[in-house]
Amino acid sequence: MTPSLSPQSPGIQARRLPVPGAPRKAPPLFLSGFGHYFPDEVLDNRFFVETGVDTTEEWIESHLGIQERRRAPAEHDTSHLGARSLEDACRRTGWKPADLDLVVLATSTPDALIPATASFCCKHLGIDPVAFDINAACSGFIYGLAVAQGLVGSLGSQRAALVTAEKYTRVTDYSDRSSCVFFGDGAATVLLQAERPSRGFELVDLLLENRNQGADMVTTPVGGCFRQEGRAVKEHALQAFVGLSREILERNGATPAGLRGFVGHQANLRVLETVAAELGVTPEQHWSNVRWKGNQGAAGCATSFVEGVLGHLEELRDGDLVLCTVFGSGFTSGSALLRWTATGA
Repeated sequence: MTPSLSPQSPGIQARRLPVPGAPRKAPPLFLSGFGHYFPDEVLDNRFFVETGVDTTEEWIESHLGIQERRRAPAEHDTSHLGARSLEDACRRTGWKPADLDLVVLATSTPDALIPATASFCCKHLGIDPVAFDINAACSGFIYGLAVAQGLVGSLGSQRAALVTAEKYTRVTDYSDRSSCVFFGDGAATVLLQAERPSRGFELVDLLLENRNQGADMVTTPVGGCFRQEGRAVKEHALQAFVGLSREILERNGATPAGLRGFVGHQANLRVLETVAAELGVTPEQHWSNVRWKGNQGAAGCATSFVEGVLGHLEELRDGDLVLCTVFGSGFTSGSALLRWTATGA
């Protein structure tokens, strides 16, 4: 399927960083640790039928490809999920949370308007790094990498973490059949450093793009629930997914066939299948968890990436490429090309 919107759709123009034609001089950034966390409670498709939503299990599966999603308990905020994923990443890597000097947390479902959810996340762990939030909606993982790269390079951070955490079930209207069947909760963390690790991913390149005239098409008002204009948003999402993925690969001399993994925003499986087919990404290359974890906002791409890395850890080889591409409210979109590096490989 070819996206129906042209790159310059009337009324919604795209602006991006880096500016086309401008050289990108970025400090080195390596992803050296990986962790995730999902709540225990599982909401399957039967849950929605039994609670009176005007849908069927068959419709959800056929149109969205989602079978299950996770829901955090009422007493657990987004910061609790993020803290668990940060603990998991540190445990797997052998880092101590207290050694972190920077925590960037990407979320669009914060604990409160102030302070930053990152502050609560760090409080749960009893640590005091520089910590703050960013909100690029479902594009938070890629925007967070860009922010962290700049800070690690300019401020000399030795050990940093990018946490993506979402509790979308808190802002889900379970009477709105057009949106409630999508969402689940989850969190993932990547640990970051400027020095090349013994094994990990190097951030090769980044593209960020906004189409801000679409900002009112996907919203969660203060104190309200998530709403979107689904059909219109889908067309913009498909265009951004395919366009940014192709552009970042071409400018780095790579092809879809050469990817070890492709990870997209976990909007729904049918959209991801359309994108993968358009790009020429095979099922073996496609790392996704939306079927079992639902749409997790900013955390979806990150949890799928982390699960993919941990699941293929012993198979990854020096030079393997993974592409992550996202799209979210705003409209925000972004793409990151990552290269596996292993000392002595």
